[in-house]
Amino acid sequence: MEPGITAIILICSGTLAISDCTIETATDMMQGLDANTPIDCALSGQALIAQSALRHGLGEDQYFKVVCVQKREAVQALRLHPPGGPNSSIIGPAPVPAP
Repeated sequence: MEPGITAIILICSGTLAISDCTIETATDMMQGLDANTPIDCALSGQALIAQSALRHGLGEDQYFKVVCVQKREAVQALRLHPPGGPNSSIIGPAPVPAP
């Protein structure tokens, strides 16, 4: 069974309420790992943050939020924040490993 859910890790301003941190309001985002269930998605997104250098580069006035979306929606969401775009400062989609 091919995974149908993708984690998107949002970086939001500390002045923004957690409930208001969305794909549209995030200052940056990155594509996380694919998963089969929402629980796997959330856990893999948190693990990716914990095991990477991402948390060390986060400003004091920013926070992470993991959202899980259908894979087809992830592509559209990441188009809102293209690497090097006006709202993007550090991160783009994760590279896709070769089969």
